[in-house]
Amino acid sequence: MDKHHGTSRLTPRHRILMHPLNFPALLLLSILGVLHSDDAPKPNVSEPPPRLIQPAVSTETGLLLQPPLDLSKLTTEEFVAFSSTIGPEKIRKKWTDAVTPLPPHTPADVHGLTEEDVKAYMLQVRRMFDEGASVPISDVGLISTQEAVNRVPMFNHIAAFANATVRVYLLVQKGYRSKRWHYFSIVQDLTTEPVLDYYGDISGDKVKFEGVSCYKCHSSGPLAIHPARADLVSDPPLAASISRHIASQPLSRMYLPKGERLPDYGKPLALKFCNKCHDTDADRAPLFKVHAHPIRVLVDFGYMPPKHRLTPGEIAELNLWLNEKP
Repeated sequence: MDKHHGTSRLTPRHRILMHPLNFPALLLLSILGVLHSDDAPKPNVSEPPPRLIQPAVSTETGLLLQPPLDLSKLTTEEFVAFSSTIGPEKIRKKWTDAVTPLPPHTPADVHGLTEEDVKAYMLQVRRMFDEGASVPISDVGLISTQEAVNRVPMFNHIAAFANATVRVYLLVQKGYRSKRWHYFSIVQDLTTEPVLDYYGDISGDKVKFEGVSCYKCHSSGPLAIHPARADLVSDPPLAASISRHIASQPLSRMYLPKGERLPDYGKPLALKFCNKCHDTDADRAPLFKVHAHPIRVLVDFGYMPPKHRLTPGEIAELNLWLNEKP
């Protein structure tokens, strides 16, 4: 990552905090055959390479409401062909830094971005992607393939951007039966304390801010990359590098568009093995039953907690809380 456009430029108040939802694990896999070995991109040599992301395998906790989506009939070749419909010149590119630098913000001493500033960043990264000026990874994501309301593979292109003022993420996504690619973006305003996260749906030159709908999965900011299968990710080192960038995100809160407010979700999750990280005064925001889907998926697939597995007794306590009626 360019030291002039990444976390090294953050002030002490934006000290990096590890996100318990966003810690990539070891992937027992070498570079996929999607790229020839001579063309395989190399991680940034200025910092130790991150651990590659472990392919998603259920740990059979019984937390999932439905079995994992069966992707056995989706071949690597179909994944490459389908992903390439966005334009092959935009993806599977050589790279040095996983995070694409953005020009410095003007004025440099801004304290709190305006909605127009944020929309401009979202449109800027979409334009950079369309012009081939970003380094996205392509994958079929775990979270999007586990949704109870959308039992089809979701194909993603994910790119990260940054300067000293913002972190910006772009998700270009298309369902297996969809007719067009959809663009979504997250802008993290680093000039506020805590950092403020904006979520947007980009259509043409228009940006629609989202709040409550995104909070269901993004209570504490962007989620890490979780490929649904080991061969359904175009560039494992790049995916791991972007996930490490996501994992280093600062503590943040969600921006709610005008007219939106979070409903009363009742009492937060109060299990001590979760509250170590998710609590009012902890590193990450409290969790409520509205977050049941990502909790079930990320715990079952071993991504949360980040450094150990819950015991059978803890799983039983968590499942009891998830299934408890208000």
